[in-house]
Amino acid sequence: MTVSESAADPRFARFRFWLLALLLLLFVPVGILAKQAMATFFIAGAILLLGAVALERRRLPLPERPVLIAFAAVVLLSLLGPLAGGFPLDIARTAPKLGLLALLLLAISAAPDIAEGLARRKLAHILALSLCLGALIFAIEIHFDAPLYRFFSGKGDAVDVAPSRFNRGSTALVLLTWPAAAALWLHGRRIFPAVILLLGLAAAFTGESASAALAAVVALLLLPLGLLLPRFTAAAIFVCSTLLMLAAPWIFAHVLTLVPDYLRLLPPSFAERLEIWNAASLAVLERPWLGQGLGAMRSLAVPEALRESYALFKTSTIHPHNAAVQIWLDFGLFGILAALALLWNLIQAAGRSATVARAAALSALGAGLVIASVSYGLWQETWLGLIGFTILTFGVLCRDDSASD
Repeated sequence: MTVSESAADPRFARFRFWLLALLLLLFVPVGILAKQAMATFFIAGAILLLGAVALERRRLPLPERPVLIAFAAVVLLSLLGPLAGGFPLDIARTAPKLGLLALLLLAISAAPDIAEGLARRKLAHILALSLCLGALIFAIEIHFDAPLYRFFSGKGDAVDVAPSRFNRGSTALVLLTWPAAAALWLHGRRIFPAVILLLGLAAAFTGESASAALAAVVALLLLPLGLLLPRFTAAAIFVCSTLLMLAAPWIFAHVLTLVPDYLRLLPPSFAERLEIWNAASLAVLERPWLGQGLGAMRSLAVPEALRESYALFKTSTIHPHNAAVQIWLDFGLFGILAALALLWNLIQAAGRSATVARAAALSALGAGLVIASVSYGLWQETWLGLIGFTILTFGVLCRDDSASD
């Protein structure tokens, strides 16, 4: 059985089931070998799922009002910032990014309708199978010099393949093990959830992504807190995030002065990011209210004297590797407030889940915030696709009812 007896229209329910089954099965294994596939799978899957829901319901579920207001603020700020400050407005680059954000918010809001009538136990097992296969592929690629990537890409042994190419794969394994483990637990499994979480932890520590390893540790530390003190954990995540996001540009504008020996104390990659955050934060403080427009880091003018003072940050970068700094730079204070509204809505949604699912969601949220703080660009399609797919997976597989089977 792929649908339950409660399905309003079995035809649409079967379509949603098989589409989700295909997405859950392929997202991680294919995404490890071809990272751009994460964006492609999410975009195509979200459009098809939303289309099925719209045809079946004769309507498209909209996000809650605070989410709509926050999104409208982001759209407005993406126009106002450049116009008010005289910065270039790249509509061709801005519109697709905002469109992907809109698709993400719509898909997440439609999760209850997408999940209705589906045999979610089977979907949970499919995701678990996918994660096991993904962990195997990841281990092969990391330990045997990427033989599968070389074969499928047709590059053979002619090029070097850096292990960092698979960083998004380890990130996907770290994040998606949480909805899989929670869903399996909700459906009566007790050993397999622990195995799934260990797979994510192993991937994090065998790969080259320090952010994935740190995120995996933070997520595991949050799990007992989320189980025993869920309200405190949710409040702590939000309060800490709020304080750090609000203070980020002031912290990083002075960080090199506060830690003058950062080159000796930190790995080169992290030391370079401190310099990037410093340059971006100094630019933020020049226009802290409205920002400079979406993707401002690409055209950020770093004064020559400042650039010469850096030991590592010598060439331009497309994003600052820190979501808070990037939001400040793109949209200013009002963008930070919009982001906090979205974060609060996400935490509230997690609070409406069953105990285990809520704890897993808070762990995954903590992991995601850690990764967003030190890695990836906020508007990278693969990162937004992974975020959207993780939240949608929670919304579909970990709903607080058992009528679907």
